Amino acid sequence: HGSVSQFCNPLSGQCNCKERVKGLLCDTCMDNFYGLDVTGCKACECDAAGSISGTTCDARTGQCACKPNIGGRRCDECLDGYHRVQKGHSFLCLPCNCEKAGTVNGSLLCDKATGQCPCKAGVTGPRCSQCMLQTYNLSM
Repeated sequence: HGSVSQFCNPLSGQCNCKERVKGLLCDTCMDNFYGLDVTGCKACECDAAGSISGTTCDARTGQCACKPNIGGRRCDECLDGYHRVQKGHSFLCLPCNCEKAGTVNGSLLCDKATGQCPCKAGVTGPRCSQCMLQTYNLSM
């Protein structure tokens, strides 16, 4: 899939590769490209803020090398159990720290954008750790 034609250089054996493809047989994507098929290779487009600098993506899957607590193929989202906090042009993924006794079904997962845990009725706070006014005894 990676060569322009079935012909190669008769002396070196080097095939004429499509753009973003490398190798003697044009069978490998160049760094930061992945998924060699009939159309060639696609750009990985790793998120600079979420991926480890100086790394390349997996040439087959396009998976970028993510910083801790960050996931997604492009390293542009937080893993389950973490929420995104914007820091200038970068971002961090901080733990949800949900209060198990105060969340619906004891969930430890929060909204990845806001950090809000899913609170039971009568419970409030980002971590579901406080009783609402006129209520008491937050327990399992």
